[in-house]
Amino acid sequence: MKFKLLVLVFISSLLVAVLPAAAVVLEASKPVKGTDFPWVVSFTSVTNGDRDAHVCTGSLIDAYTVITAAHCIPAVGAGDWVMLQGRNSITDRGRILTPFKVEVHPDYDPTLTRNDIAVVYLYYPAYSPRYLTIPSANSKYLKGDLFLYGWGDNQYERGTTELRRALQRDASAKAAVDYKYFEPKTQIGANWFDKKSGKYAGACAGDSGGPLVKTVSKNIYLTGVVSYGSRGCNSKAPTVYTKVSVFRDWIKSTQTAARISHSEEIIISTDPFFLTNGKFLPSINSIDSAGSAVVTTTVQLVTGDLTDTAIDISKLSVASYATPQPLGSVSLTAINVSPFSPCAITKQGYLEVRIDIDDKIGTDRLWRFQSLDKGCLLDGGLMPQIAPLPDTFDKCTATMVDVPSGPQVWFTKECFTGAKTPLFRMMLSNGVQGDVEPGMDNWMGPVTLLN
Repeated sequence: MKFKLLVLVFISSLLVAVLPAAAVVLEASKPVKGTDFPWVVSFTSVTNGDRDAHVCTGSLIDAYTVITAAHCIPAVGAGDWVMLQGRNSITDRGRILTPFKVEVHPDYDPTLTRNDIAVVYLYYPAYSPRYLTIPSANSKYLKGDLFLYGWGDNQYERGTTELRRALQRDASAKAAVDYKYFEPKTQIGANWFDKKSGKYAGACAGDSGGPLVKTVSKNIYLTGVVSYGSRGCNSKAPTVYTKVSVFRDWIKSTQTAARISHSEEIIISTDPFFLTNGKFLPSINSIDSAGSAVVTTTVQLVTGDLTDTAIDISKLSVASYATPQPLGSVSLTAINVSPFSPCAITKQGYLEVRIDIDDKIGTDRLWRFQSLDKGCLLDGGLMPQIAPLPDTFDKCTATMVDVPSGPQVWFTKECFTGAKTPLFRMMLSNGVQGDVEPGMDNWMGPVTLLN
């Protein structure tokens, strides 16, 4: 996937109308497992290829479509971001969802906070046993118990480490009194407050864009999207939600346009390249010419979004050998759209490989090679280690090999000491364009290794 320059607003520092809401207030909410609610996603900024901070919440209505608040998506800016699905803690890697196309409602008014809704169409499909449904304009979707989900701050305006859920009830009449610009035709007011106990629940910073849902006959309906609320999170004032049913036709037409654009611009396989919950990618067992067992895992990736097809990676393949080979025990090979020349990286470009052995953030093993004198990959040359490794891994080496299909890197078995769920990522740049696969802050794996 090419490097993208889409930017996300940091809600904690942006005030619109009153205060854009963030996470579910803690007083009357409870933590839930993100893996149990995979249709709730976290919008996260990315710095230098790695996730940085949670910014907003969103929800999946199908495998390719995320609904969030318009104020989460700036009209202009620079930066990268992804969405995260199915994690129980902010330290979990989770499944990464990469934006392909972003559409903010054309009538969004940031001053009055009207029509505060946006659609994000994904590069790769999400994997969820169920998705939210867009309701029709029927009052039954506002009656009784509603639930808010979010990764936002608690009532003390402190960040949470887990997804939270809070009970809500329709409070549109009170919102019309509390908020000057509340618009009942396109907005919903909701909260929960118990006078006897003094407990309350609502949205706070970080919950922006998150779902307000209603379950009817086993279907879960996306009734509202968190838009704004009171200036302080320790308040029983209603949270204001964008009424999703009003924008049903716009969402559908936006989905259709994005789907056409997606099919015309890129070629993509729907086969999984990243799995969670202890599952490993499908692999093929074979025997090499010397009689050694080999396990090979190959994934199909996005192509067609780079003009320089020599650095456009269409597949990544990991081969693990039971018997060590001359350069190592595990190879990572890129299969590019066009034949690859080792000098395609030029003096300004580079080859970078990351390996995650424990599915945790901040422990990646990183190698990067750049040739400032010749601008070519060196056949048989060692890749410099960038991210520090423990002393026990001092025998870990990464060796480049000139392969016509694309860059190939061999790793010695010491590179995978303690690896239980190894994940791989490759970045290839010519100094002008770059391809990071499977995507920014995304991974191939877990893969099966024989040693």
